[in-house]
Amino acid sequence: MTPPCTPLSTESPADVRAWLVDIDLSASLREAGDGVLHPDELERAARFLRHEDAARFATMRAALRRLLAAQLGGSPASLALVSDANGRPTLAIPNAPDLNIAHSGALGLIAMSFERRVGVDIEEARHSFDWRELQATVLHAADQRVIDTLPQADQPDAFFACWTAKEAVLKAHGVGIGSQALGMHGFSVLPRDGARYALSNEAGAYRAVSLAVPRGYAAALAWSAE
Repeated sequence: MTPPCTPLSTESPADVRAWLVDIDLSASLREAGDGVLHPDELERAARFLRHEDAARFATMRAALRRLLAAQLGGSPASLALVSDANGRPTLAIPNAPDLNIAHSGALGLIAMSFERRVGVDIEEARHSFDWRELQATVLHAADQRVIDTLPQADQPDAFFACWTAKEAVLKAHGVGIGSQALGMHGFSVLPRDGARYALSNEAGAYRAVSLAVPRGYAAALAWSAE
């Protein structure tokens, strides 16, 4: 069962590509793994306490292997995927593309570039979710001012757009979402037209765009601008 992957049209450089992955949360690990996962990946999937989490991991790894095989040639099962210090998947080969994965609910995202760092994030935007509980840890004062000027009905979507953009930027940066040095509230992404998000003098600058994903989700793609 090949995981359904859809290439996404983005306002990013030509070398930055993203795909949307449909995840069958009821699929068995054998189905989700699509016959291309290594034994250690299947063992890792089996350690998840919830079946839905196991299905997400297996589906995304299988989709990533098939996409990489299509880009580089060879068999999806033969690729030597390893994890870097922040848990990001990478290929154990010279000049490997930069990769990033995100998933939420029944959807996943994969980003890839051979020329720069990339990050991606997707969140299921549930109506029951009270976004204001997170605004202090997510929003910069500039973000908050922009959201406060919007009609109340539009504020949740703006928050999710902001949140996913920041997570994608941090993932592209490589520091991880839980970094104390670069908290999400420490930089602004709204308004975003032409914005460059410089997270540190050493790291350079990053850009982010929202992605067109199915209703009920919010997603963003980020890349290093230099």
